[in-house]
Amino acid sequence: MQINRQNLKWAGRIMLIILLVALADGLVGAFARKPLPWVVVIPALIPLLACVFVVLPIIRTEKSVPPSV
Repeated sequence: MQINRQNLKWAGRIMLIILLVALADGLVGAFARKPLPWVVVIPALIPLLACVFVVLPIIRTEKSVPPSV
């Protein structure tokens, strides 16, 4: 995989997911009365969100690009 504009877009998406999950985890840890279940569940969402917003769109775009001869 080469570094180009399209790949930077996907890297930006995964960085945004990690940032938002870390922010949500910090807010729950700081303000929830019993944060333990949420502090465990929220970081577990990273692989799920990465699959939905990064991996699946990458697979779709690679399938839709015709092979170059």
